[in-house]
Amino acid sequence: MMTEVAELLRAVAALLWPGFAFYALYKFGPELKSLAARLKKGKLLGQEIELGESLDRLDRTASAVASEVAAVPPSSATRPGDDLDHAAAVHRVLTTAAQSPKAALLLLASEIEKQLRQLLASMGLLKGRKNLPVQQAFSELDEWGGLPKHVVASVKLFWEVRNRLVHGHVASEDDILRAIDSGITILRALQAIPHEVNIVYHPGVPIYSDRECRHVIEDAKGVILETQSPGGVTKTKRIFPTTQTHFKKGVRVAWEWSDGRRFGEAWYCDPDTGEVRGAWRGSMEFVGRPLEEI
Repeated sequence: MMTEVAELLRAVAALLWPGFAFYALYKFGPELKSLAARLKKGKLLGQEIELGESLDRLDRTASAVASEVAAVPPSSATRPGDDLDHAAAVHRVLTTAAQSPKAALLLLASEIEKQLRQLLASMGLLKGRKNLPVQQAFSELDEWGGLPKHVVASVKLFWEVRNRLVHGHVASEDDILRAIDSGITILRALQAIPHEVNIVYHPGVPIYSDRECRHVIEDAKGVILETQSPGGVTKTKRIFPTTQTHFKKGVRVAWEWSDGRRFGEAWYCDPDTGEVRGAWRGSMEFVGRPLEEI
């Protein structure tokens, strides 16, 4: 009996529900549409406010970074072409922005990511890795220390804004251009951070296992690096063993090593003077990649 009553109620509900829904839509339709519009507007407004606040914070941190880097004594540890390379990167971003702000934002993010990798490589923190997630790069730079106070925080914030603008649906072109403006400031700050620079002076000289330079070490060479201090004040030449053949004179290389082989004491003939010099008492293999390929 109870089963039959339940079945009857379900049948009646099935018959009455379409009529009730039609009546509710007719009676309350305008109010429902207004409510939906207000909810949607409120949601979008909330996103816009949140994005605006993030852009405000990005502007502030980018300005702080610019001030901090400006306070650091200028470095002369750059090649004549470095300023042109840096200016060219900014020019590419600005040229792209005239056509597509979103594409320019992606290009700028790529330039910042590249600069981060090269900075890590120059400091000996990349350790041969080919790919490094941006967030991990932030973390490792933060742990290393020595950077202007707001650099890591500003790059992180730029990346958050970049992701929101690229993947969001409410960003205006003005918002994107505003992020690009702050991002360019951050890129220039990263380019200006003083750090040691290692440039190939000689791609490979013969090395010997004896002081008289009679017994050549056949399967290795000595790569001579010209090392410029972070401020560019001092330059020193150092020689390290390597089995790599990619070194070219004048190319900046990462500070990277391999512990797969250790070399004992060795000597070499200075390519400039012909003088016999001690190369090292013991050393791992130097394998630094060209920075432009990182």
